[in-house]
Amino acid sequence: MLKTICSLFMTFVIYSFAGWIVETLLFLIRDKKVVKRGFLFGPVCPIYGFGAVICTIVLYGKVSNIFLVFIYGLLLCGILEYITHFVMEKMFHAMWWDYSGRRFNINGRVYLNGLLEFGLGAVLIIKVLQPLVFKLIGFISDNALYTVSFIIYTVLIIDLTATVTDLKGIISSVKHIQNMMITGTQKGFDTTREQAQELNTKILENEYIAKYISFLKNESKLVRRFKNIVPNAKFKKYQYIWDIILDKPQEENARKDIKLYGTADTIPDSEGSKD
Repeated sequence: MLKTICSLFMTFVIYSFAGWIVETLLFLIRDKKVVKRGFLFGPVCPIYGFGAVICTIVLYGKVSNIFLVFIYGLLLCGILEYITHFVMEKMFHAMWWDYSGRRFNINGRVYLNGLLEFGLGAVLIIKVLQPLVFKLIGFISDNALYTVSFIIYTVLIIDLTATVTDLKGIISSVKHIQNMMITGTQKGFDTTREQAQELNTKILENEYIAKYISFLKNESKLVRRFKNIVPNAKFKKYQYIWDIILDKPQEENARKDIKLYGTADTIPDSEGSKD
């Protein structure tokens, strides 16, 4: 029984860390900024770990049909995300994510594309990743597994305590250090981006590359021939479907009544925790 609990706990840790990496990289690619992701100070996003553990307990070895794994994973992780958002919003008067600008969202806490991603993630976890995770954990001796689990559990409890205390407005120095780290790292990325832009300009000024780009911009013979055969062809009716797939945020619909936690200038303070 103890080994099973420790195995599930290590599963939680692995997916929490993996989720933190994914979240950080996605925001870095999208916003070109280093953004603090996750509730805790450490490099973990617990909601990913909880989602993986719930799916493992409910589905692993019990549901073999991929479609059912997709549906159950969608529902389980969707409910977890909604409840997590609701509880944290009420406790700290802040949001760690906001989907109110997305199509088909429920109170800005979950939305359609996210739920579909949860379903696909559940399939990936149950059918591909979790057997590998259990195999990896199986290489660890029982005593080592218990020791490592206890150490990581202790660190997470300390992190949780410090995080909650800080969000209530007591440990402001940690927030200051965090801001300095983010600002310093951001300056490094800004410098790298300027160098990349300069290199891109030099490449575009190259004679042969300029000719190739000019060639690509011209319509090919096949495209012109198709337009001559079907001059009234229009594809606008598919635009709505494409818009749903991309689901770009509509900023005008985003919530304005509460802070969005996650960047250096939006970390809740002691005043923000009051209703």
